[in-house]
Amino acid sequence: MPSSPASTARRSTSERVSSIPTGLALTAEGRRMLQDRVERLHVDVLDRLRPHLMGPDRDERDVAQFERTLAEVARLEGIIAAAAELPAPATGKRARVAPGALVEAETDSQPAERMRVRIVHPEEAVLDDERISWTSPLARALLGAQVGEACEVSSPTGTWTCVVKRIAK
Repeated sequence: MPSSPASTARRSTSERVSSIPTGLALTAEGRRMLQDRVERLHVDVLDRLRPHLMGPDRDERDVAQFERTLAEVARLEGIIAAAAELPAPATGKRARVAPGALVEAETDSQPAERMRVRIVHPEEAVLDDERISWTSPLARALLGAQVGEACEVSSPTGTWTCVVKRIAK
C-alpha cells in the first residue's frame, strides 16, 4: 500500500538516508566535470611547470607545486576509475529525492527562500554551487522526500524546515 504524504513526513532522517549508495558513485555530469578538471590540471599546471623543473635555476616551489598537482591528478583519476555511475533519478508525482536528483525546495521562513540543489557524492559536491554532499544536513533531510513534503533540517546553525517543490533529473 503506498504511503501518504502524512505518513512519509513521520519517517526519520535515518530511514531516508538509507537510499545513499555504498561506495563511490558519481553522476554522469560529475564524472565529466572531474575528467575536465584532470585535463585542465595537465594543460594549465603540469605542462606549464614541466620546463621549469630542470636546470640549476629551478625553483623548489615549482617542484612542490608540480608534485602536489600530480598527486591531485592521480587522486582524481582514481576516483573516476573506481566510481560507479548513479542511475538517473525518478521524476514525477510519486518520485522520491534520491542521489543525483536536482531538487527545488522552499524554506518555511518569511520571506520564503527558494533553493535548488543536486545531491551528490562528497567528491562531486565541490564541482559547482548547485551540488551538495549527500552527507550534508540539507541532503540528509531531503533524501527520500516527495514533492510537497516538509523536511526538517538539523544543521549546526539550528533546525529549520523546507518543502520539496520539484524533483528533476
